[in-house]
Amino acid sequence: KSNKHRNYELKGSKTDKVFNALGAISAAVVANAPCLLPEMQSTLRQPVVKNMRKALYVQFTVGLLFYYGIPIVGYWAYGSTASVYLPEQMSCVKWVKVFINSSVFLQSMVCQHVFISPIHETLDTKFLKLEESTFSRENIKRRFFLRGFLFAFNIFVAAAFPFIGDFVNLIGSFALIPITFVFPSMVFIKVKANTARVKKKAWHWFNILLFSLVTVATTVAAVRFVIKDIHHYSFFTDV
Repeated sequence: KSNKHRNYELKGSKTDKVFNALGAISAAVVANAPCLLPEMQSTLRQPVVKNMRKALYVQFTVGLLFYYGIPIVGYWAYGSTASVYLPEQMSCVKWVKVFINSSVFLQSMVCQHVFISPIHETLDTKFLKLEESTFSRENIKRRFFLRGFLFAFNIFVAAAFPFIGDFVNLIGSFALIPITFVFPSMVFIKVKANTARVKKKAWHWFNILLFSLVTVATTVAAVRFVIKDIHHYSFFTDV
């Protein structure tokens, strides 16, 4: 749908804009989490390090074009009124919309498995017959019901909270940002504290301090969004 009267001005007070920017940082970290997939898959064959580097190069070149190119084009085309889900505003043939929505659905399913795999492992250990093969008929049947129950519960929670995105930002702020930016530097300092050069240690300490502050700031912003939206929405509002 064309938008001839585009408005690029961001709404809200200065305080709102600051907290919105902090929330965007958390959302960006969550959105980039699927980049872990090619990096993890590249470790399945030798040489592992070389393959991981190739995967990282692809992620931060081709991947960035899509991850940030689409939001930029959407903002250019629709202004600040752009929907959080751009296909809603696209005017195109039906099969293109079906293809886009199907791709988003499949990508979401794959991404969810990346972070939910520890839960799968715990449930499998507790409820599967460990003395039998992983792909035995009984274990396949149990795994099917376990996965079905877990995803049904996730869908129920997402439908119940129309502001579920606020909780996604909350997880991204206090969990993914430290794991992505703080934890690797902590590991480096722990392992190479006595052998690394001063410049490298200073760089990693800088990362730890900076992103620890970012973690606190984005977490405060995420909690603010949750508290604010609780007063504006009720359960199953969008259903």
